[in-house]
Amino acid sequence: MHTDDLAERKARLIAQSDLQRMQALLAWHTARRIVAPPGAGERSSTSRSIAATLIGIALPLAGAGRLRGVLRTLSVAATVLRIWRAWRVR
Repeated sequence: MHTDDLAERKARLIAQSDLQRMQALLAWHTARRIVAPPGAGERSSTSRSIAATLIGIALPLAGAGRLRGVLRTLSVAATVLRIWRAWRVR
């Protein structure tokens, strides 16, 4: 009877670990969906041209190094804003 108990416990642990693995994968996909920038269909058609124009103007004025830092900061700020908005909706 002892071996039956061990086999049953092993089966439960395997099932539990599979469930936890699936929950972690689901949480990962949910987090990626929240943090990912909007798809091309969700953006306005002029957003790309506006961004290209602003970068084209700022690059000669600020220089590549400074502009890289500014764009990195803006990217992090946009990600934090998307996370905050998604959290607020829940």
